[in-house]
Order: sequence, then structure tokens, then C-alpha cells
Amino acid sequence: MRRRIRLTGRKQLSKSVATVRIIEVAGRRLLTLALNDGVRAKFPKGSRVVVVLKENKLIELVEFGTIGALRQIAEMTNTAFANPSCQLRIVSQGGQHLGLLLGSTDTWTLNAIADVHETGKKGILCFQPDNIAPRAWKLEIRDDDYPVVYVDDRIPDVRTWVRTDPVFIGFVFPAIAAQVFDDILLQQSEPDVEWMKDWVAWANALMPGNRPPYGGTPSEKKEWIENLIDSFSYRHRLSDKLVGHLAPESARA
Repeated sequence: MRRRIRLTGRKQLSKSVATVRIIEVAGRRLLTLALNDGVRAKFPKGSRVVVVLKENKLIELVEFGTIGALRQIAEMTNTAFANPSCQLRIVSQGGQHLGLLLGSTDTWTLNAIADVHETGKKGILCFQPDNIAPRAWKLEIRDDDYPVVYVDDRIPDVRTWVRTDPVFIGFVFPAIAAQVFDDILLQQSEPDVEWMKDWVAWANALMPGNRPPYGGTPSEKKEWIENLIDSFSYRHRLSDKLVGHLAPESARA
């Protein structure tokens, strides 16, 4: 029986307090957890330590014992996770506070295999192969972490494809960017969410001085996104690269 967690009275924890990894051993999928000593000292030894994994409609609560008897490895029951969001929770174990959430982190993403379109050295978009046929790709925009693009797992070498294929760069990425900024421009002012700020920084590098129209009209937002796609296309010469890519195929035909 799943124990209910009451989401009140918590301490906000930094994501840096925990290191979480997914590993596979002898066909079993395992989750590993390393928790720093500083955060362990903040909570009663009997507090439960839980890692929450979410992806699409899938959710799993992985138990790592208690602060005083912490396990480093736990087996995952759901093997379908490809690129789940992850959150650490510390939960009261007993007494009148049973199930009370004592502390938690923001969410972050596990197992992102590729990122492209960087601002500085930081990627702003993650890619993950997955069984999504008949679709070739699918975008997931998350509240607290960077967007993830799931790519049909039959496509070989996803990392190279998303970085070099002119069809992807010319057609798929502009559609992704438009969807992402449709979401960002729902904000009434400059966002304070880290992944949104990084996307805005990327847009500012393409269109210096052209501030996103937070709180603007639908037509103002649409025009700004169209200008962004035009700037991206001009910067990367998208139509020229696509025509050059298709020319040898036309010659063979």
C-alpha cells in the first residue's frame, strides 16, 4: 500500500545535495543515491528518503530507507523510463507528523543523452531516443526543468542527427523553439525559472535588444516568435543548407 505524503511544512533543498544515477546491472535497472552529510544532519534519523521519478504519465516513488539507515541503491520497478524528471523528498516517518513532507528539491532531469543549441557552454534542450512511432519526435515541456525531445529510437545516432541533419535543424528545431516560446511568453514578466532564463538568453543572442513581449497581445507574441525563427534561419543559412543537401538526391533522380 502506498503511503500518502502530505506536501506541507517543507524545507527547500538545493539539487546539489543529492547525486542520483540510473544504472543497469545483469538486466536489472537500479537507482543510486548519494546524499551529502550536511543535509542528513538537518532531519531526524527516522525520516524517510524518497526519490520521485516522473515521465509523461508514469510515476514511481523509489524508497532509500531513512536518514539514519540510508541505502545507496534501490531497484526500480518501472523499466519504461527514458529521461525522467527527478525530485528528492524527505518525509516524516512517525507520530502525529506521519507522512509530512519535511524537505524537497526542485526537479531535474536524469539521463539526458544529448543537448544542442547552446548558450555559452550550457545546453538548453535535451534529446532522448524512445519508442514513439509512428511519430518521429515529440516535445515535452516541463515546469521546473529543461524541455526534452523524444526521438524515434529507430533513428541511428540521435546525437549526430539533431546536430547535423539539415531536415531536423531546418524543420524540427524551429517548430520546437516556437512551442517553447509559446509557453515562456505566457509569463507576465521576465521569468525566474532557470531553464526559461537560458532560453531567453539564447533568443537575446539571436535578436539583441528585442525583448520578449511578456504580457503582450497574441499578435505581438506571434510576431516576436516569427522574428526569432527568421533570425535563427538567417544565422544558420537553413534554406541554403537544405537545398545543398537535396541537390545530390535530385541529380541521382
